[in-house]
Amino acid sequence: MAVFSFMAVFLFIFEGVIAKVQLEPQNATVLQHSEARFNCCVNEPGWTVMIWSLNRLLALTILETSGVVNSTGRFSASDYSTGGASKWEFIIENVLREDSGQVTCQIQGSEPVTAQLSVQESGAVEIEGANRTATEGEQVTFQCLAVGWFPAPLLSWALNGMPVPKELFNSSFVEAGTVLNSSSSLGITASSSVLVECLATVPALGTPERSGVFLTVAKVDKPQTRDQTVLIAVTVSFSAAALLVLIIIAIVLCCKRKKGAKSAYQKEAREHSQSQRDKNTHNGEGQGHDNLGYDTEGPKANDYNNEFTDSRYWQNCSNSFQMPDLAKPNQEAGGHTHAIYAISDGGVRKHRHVTIV
Repeated sequence: MAVFSFMAVFLFIFEGVIAKVQLEPQNATVLQHSEARFNCCVNEPGWTVMIWSLNRLLALTILETSGVVNSTGRFSASDYSTGGASKWEFIIENVLREDSGQVTCQIQGSEPVTAQLSVQESGAVEIEGANRTATEGEQVTFQCLAVGWFPAPLLSWALNGMPVPKELFNSSFVEAGTVLNSSSSLGITASSSVLVECLATVPALGTPERSGVFLTVAKVDKPQTRDQTVLIAVTVSFSAAALLVLIIIAIVLCCKRKKGAKSAYQKEAREHSQSQRDKNTHNGEGQGHDNLGYDTEGPKANDYNNEFTDSRYWQNCSNSFQMPDLAKPNQEAGGHTHAIYAISDGGVRKHRHVTIV
């Protein structure tokens, strides 16, 4: 085996073949204790030796004519060449954290081609405590621990499979030797029973590691509350109706009061008028007992001519009264004439009487 290695290195140094080499992937991230695979392609035939190295240490040698001539432990290679193109896959088994670094593929007479290998470590994740029970509305806090990770894991939370926004929880990490431990806390208000999960992951981990507990929420019996909208509407309606009735009653009472005052005034006026009439009747007015129309000085001439139309001679007069007649110029001496007037329903009648002395 040592002879083949020496011959490969000799041919690699002295061969002058220049070939185009491609190495994929350029960056590989894998978990510790898993496999790492890289492909080296030569697009031109005629190459002789292909050398793979990890962190500048020789891993294995491949001859175009005979294939892999030497390998050590965890390193191996598989041939996927087709037609005029040569393709070899380099495999690293049981990858360790120490394997992180450069992977190199080189053909004799060509510049080496490198890729980057990153080895990460997955640890454990767990929510402290078992399943929880809380009453509705209670504030509940959950604590999640992720131990033995490299690099520091990304922690997140989910409720019934739905991601929790980052603003609702806090995370931190600390170093523990060659690994990192992380913790995260989540506080929620118990509203309904829910599955609470804590998830931890690193880029090399395809599916996050998770831990879950079940939160059971006990409902609190609350007194049933009526719909206040209906109650308010009914109260307002009755209040408006009552106010309207009060306004109507006030208007009616006001009108009655005004009408009563007017009626009282009219009644008082009527009573006063009736009292006056009764008084006049009691005093004998209009009964013909007093001849208020008699004038001792005698009536004026024009009064006789006007048939006693002056109201002073007719006011409160009896049915008949006697008025002196005016003496005529040709009246005989020693005698006088007087007239007696009588009032009847048909009017005033004049009776003349002559007295001779």
